[in-house]
Amino acid sequence: MKKCLLCQDKEADKTGSHIVPHFLMKRIDNQIGAKGRGKELGFLIGKLETKGYFGRNILPEDLEKIYGEVDEQLIENNDISLVVDHFFCSECEKNLGNLESQYAVSLTKTADHHTGYKSIEKEGIGFLFWISILWRLSIFGKCGIKLKEKEERKLGRILKKYLTDYKLVISDEDLKDIGYKLVRAANYKQVPHTYLHCSPFNIRPYSIMVDEFILFFYFKTTYLKAMECTFYGSEILIKKAEYNTAFTPERILSIKESELHEIIQNFVNHAAALRMNEYIEILDELHQKLGFSGKMDVRLKQKILYNIAASEEPIGKKYSFENIRKIMAATIMEGN
Repeated sequence: MKKCLLCQDKEADKTGSHIVPHFLMKRIDNQIGAKGRGKELGFLIGKLETKGYFGRNILPEDLEKIYGEVDEQLIENNDISLVVDHFFCSECEKNLGNLESQYAVSLTKTADHHTGYKSIEKEGIGFLFWISILWRLSIFGKCGIKLKEKEERKLGRILKKYLTDYKLVISDEDLKDIGYKLVRAANYKQVPHTYLHCSPFNIRPYSIMVDEFILFFYFKTTYLKAMECTFYGSEILIKKAEYNTAFTPERILSIKESELHEIIQNFVNHAAALRMNEYIEILDELHQKLGFSGKMDVRLKQKILYNIAASEEPIGKKYSFENIRKIMAATIMEGN
């Protein structure tokens, strides 16, 4: 068995580890109204397709509403991507869980809109919590964010040194010159629901949207004065947030639900536009492989895109690439 990715000493014997804590993910990917583990019923949105996943406690009749017929292939191909096996040892998993439990208490605190508030009294808890998420997302490597190797090693060292007692040493070089800003729309209730999304392009700072939080993480304080980094409109609010370090109690900027809703909608629109562009490129390539020159007729492309959107397949299969290929082929054949 391989070694734990955190302590790099004990065997990575833990299964069912969450890359992002369940209390942040439960609204993103849990069945509506369900709070417990094993009730995941969410979607992974990629450039070309949307893949569904579900937890072990989802009833067959609920799966049928999403996927239609439930067969062995669906069960076998199910993959809850943010739950992993054999990344950590039991002790490191326990320490990560203890940190998450301490931070989860802060979710009961709120403040007036556009007001900064202290989320947790003890210094270092917020800092360690957010770097634990950033580090885990990076080592996982499937969420659109990957730290530079030296940055990933630095965060790993910090967690290894301080995850048991949280006694941060002010002279520790690893803790200098790094920090983060955080905004939150507490108890967000609007539709669409919340997301986990990491920008693959933002590194100064790294930018993450998770549930009702938006995190900007800086590996150098000079990045605070660098060119403004766009992140679906949230950068305007992030500028107003206070900068947190390892040695300050965490402060969060409270924002309106409507502001987070607009940021989420900007993200959804951006993701939809990227996918449409991918489909258009595929159709132009297909057009040329069929022996035609130039690009596919715009009217035919529009009809194909319309047929994809109008597909009556269950939502769990509607945007699978298998269904999209079928629609593309059928519409082209119909046009010929």
